[in-house]
Amino acid sequence: MRSYISHQFPNEIKTYISLILASLLTVIAIDFFLYSSDYAQHLFKQLIADKPILSFAITPIAFVLIVYIAKYFCHYVQGSGIPQLIAANDSRNKTIRQQLLSFRVAVGKICFIFLGMLGGAPIGIEGPSIHIGGSIFYGFNRFLKLKRKLLIHSLIAIGGSAGLIVAFNTPIAGFLFAYEEIGRKLKKQALVLIAAVSLLVYVLSILYRGNEAYLSDMSIHTINYLLIWQLIPLAILAGISGGLFSKATLYLIEKFISHTKARVILIAIFLGFVIALFNYLSKGQIAGSGRDEVLLMLAGEQLDLDFVLMKYFATLTSLASTIPGGLFMPSISIGAGIGAEMAQYYSNIDFQIIIMMAMIAYLSAVVRAPLTATFVILEMSTSLGLIIPGLIVALIANWVSKQIFSQPIYEALADNYLKLTNS
Repeated sequence: MRSYISHQFPNEIKTYISLILASLLTVIAIDFFLYSSDYAQHLFKQLIADKPILSFAITPIAFVLIVYIAKYFCHYVQGSGIPQLIAANDSRNKTIRQQLLSFRVAVGKICFIFLGMLGGAPIGIEGPSIHIGGSIFYGFNRFLKLKRKLLIHSLIAIGGSAGLIVAFNTPIAGFLFAYEEIGRKLKKQALVLIAAVSLLVYVLSILYRGNEAYLSDMSIHTINYLLIWQLIPLAILAGISGGLFSKATLYLIEKFISHTKARVILIAIFLGFVIALFNYLSKGQIAGSGRDEVLLMLAGEQLDLDFVLMKYFATLTSLASTIPGGLFMPSISIGAGIGAEMAQYYSNIDFQIIIMMAMIAYLSAVVRAPLTATFVILEMSTSLGLIIPGLIVALIANWVSKQIFSQPIYEALADNYLKLTNS
């Protein structure tokens, strides 16, 4: 048994050295990526706050540049990046993996997200961070030349896990995401290696930039377990909203696929104009990841239903355009908006708990990874004491979403990537 398990791990010292170097490079690269994208989105918001009309010039131009360059010169950088990791892990084709994951792809992702944030796109950073992490770790395989399929695929899953850990400072969620999504077909022995390197990445991240919670510290909040049943309507509403969002996203992506340059440009202009309209009406509030808005809502500021609707449809429009950008944080901000609106109907539960449960439920409904959704929110808010109600609403929302659209959004997009790549 011991020899069987040891066969699943690297047996050369250079492999372990490379894993350490890849971990360190991932922490540094993603920290730079987070800083640059945060700077870009705040720069856009400051500009639009003074002159909202400028969004009608900035956003469409940015969308045309991103869509055109990504489609014809950097095709594998499009979207969140998570489907690329899933496709790379599901494929036995070495060429496909090298196209989807490389140092060049990681650099391209950083540049495109910066441009997207600067253009007011409602995009997140976690999917791109996962893609960057996977690209860096797999990029080291050019020096390692691993032969065993299990180790190669483990390397990809480790990179994805590392990306989420560094982006949100969520070690448990990072590991669970590697298990639920990226490495769901890996043998169980690989999870030990993934967990060990994920822990290393977490430690290096803390040493490099500290250990602050990504969102507010909500550890003081508790809930009476006898009141958990009251969260069921919230979970159902979030499940329906998230399920419809995923189904509509895949439908629109298919409808907007074009292979003529003129139509690609026209669609990019149109979708960019739609985003510009939402930026104009919200004075830039729907731009970027949505983290600032979540912090405001957790602090008690009401952003009203207008923000929820505009962020919902703006994020849907952005994903339909296939520009690079993450889905986690925009979904979390939409979930927070739903929770803030529903909190007024709950008198026995703190509104912060309602918001957090709504974030968990909506994210679970969209990405269909209930364990990841639960732990990523609870770790970002240092509120792991709410794990039981969090898991309950996540599982309910996940089930409701599944009734609307059976295949998880990332798996569906990964299938499309494999088809496009093979063609």
